[in-house]
Amino acid sequence: MEDSFVDLLQSLTNDAEPVAEIPLAGLSDLDAARLGMFADVWEHMSSDRRHSILEELRSAADQKIELTFEAINRLGLEDSHSIVRSQAIENLWESEDPGLVNKFLLRLKEDSAPEVRAAAGQALGVFVLIGETRELDPNLRNRCEESLLRAASSDASEEVRNACLQSLGYSSRPEVTDLIRKAYGADSERRLTAALRAMARSANENWTDQVLARLNDPSPHIRLEAVRAAGDIGVREGIPDLIELLEDVDESVWHAAVWSLSQIGGPRATKTLKEMAEGKLDEGERQLVLDAIDHLEFFEDTRDFIEFDPDHSQDLKA
Repeated sequence: MEDSFVDLLQSLTNDAEPVAEIPLAGLSDLDAARLGMFADVWEHMSSDRRHSILEELRSAADQKIELTFEAINRLGLEDSHSIVRSQAIENLWESEDPGLVNKFLLRLKEDSAPEVRAAAGQALGVFVLIGETRELDPNLRNRCEESLLRAASSDASEEVRNACLQSLGYSSRPEVTDLIRKAYGADSERRLTAALRAMARSANENWTDQVLARLNDPSPHIRLEAVRAAGDIGVREGIPDLIELLEDVDESVWHAAVWSLSQIGGPRATKTLKEMAEGKLDEGERQLVLDAIDHLEFFEDTRDFIEFDPDHSQDLKA
């Protein structure tokens, strides 16, 4: 083995050395031999150290998409400490490997820690989406949805119920509509937030009235989720409110309003964003608006291409 990898392992086991200062790229895509060496030292680290490493691996992977730490994250799934298990699951949220489904289902059903069950419920959403839009083994898809429906209805933890409801937002199962409606009407900001996220994931115009009703909610958290849902669903009736929300005191809300306008599109949204780009903005804000304009124009062009009828065009030329 290269001395550099041995040095990396020694750094990881040295609690006096901040994890953020260790070159973790050397842990990407480990072969079996190196993974075995890593596993040997991993089990002797403190739970806080293991958690810190997983946090930094998540950050490194977000910054450089070519890095992959899936093998290490899988080690964390079986950890004895819930903080490590939940972080490992979060690190695997974007994985589309069907082999993970059974592991997530087991954690959702049997893990004693609600934060781990919630992370598992959230992670299963990817596979619900795959089942709806691409191909997933029908039995695996059914087990995912049944487990999520059960947990969304009866888990003792609201955090878990909310996470599962959000994942079910991708599902076309008829039972989901009633679950979302009940959560929307609950006397809990977190339940309402989860309902709005599920509505957004459904991209179902039937939720238009509920989304419109929350765009000017007193709570910035609810306004934020309503704004996002308006964009994901394509609520054109919400454009006037979204334009007003470009002046929201909460930065996350007006940032989301910018992007939602780009998703909905249309002449008024385009005009508003272009005028905004010419106004008084800092560099980061201006880039956000310019990116939104690029997104809007790309999809407007795509829509025009899709709607173009070559047969009709030939008729006009005749």
